Amino acid sequence: MIDGEAMPFPVVPGAWVAIARDGSGCGVEVLPHASAHTPGAGEPDPTRVAQGPEVMPWEVQIRQEGHLQDHSGFHVALSSPLSTEEILAVGRAEGWRSVFCDRGGVFDLVEIWVENRFMLEVLPPRGLQRYLDFYTPEVAGRMFSNSPPN
Repeated sequence: MIDGEAMPFPVVPGAWVAIARDGSGCGVEVLPHASAHTPGAGEPDPTRVAQGPEVMPWEVQIRQEGHLQDHSGFHVALSSPLSTEEILAVGRAEGWRSVFCDRGGVFDLVEIWVENRFMLEVLPPRGLQRYLDFYTPEVAGRMFSNSPPN
């Protein structure tokens, strides 16, 4: 449906991702049944740098607990003209967990946990351009194929 390419998504065992070929950054991650995105813990540690598709403890944790979850395996990535600080302020003003994340040193975004249950990945202008440069079947496919599944 998105004129993309499907490939294993090494961040989650058994997951797949389809990435559009048109350069829009459109992608669909498909997780195994009963997988859920749950909030990470703590604040970002600037001394720790992700190596490829590695999940830092303060970022989203994807769990497969074998039953329905309070959190959802579905999430949305969207772009915003707001700065990282402004995006964080919007989420925090609502009382929602909001944290800056650097995804594998490739692009950055802000996780906003709407109602502290549903995750939005919000890409500020700098993060959006880095995301669009990365999220193609060729570039992301190289990283994903060179990474062992978790």
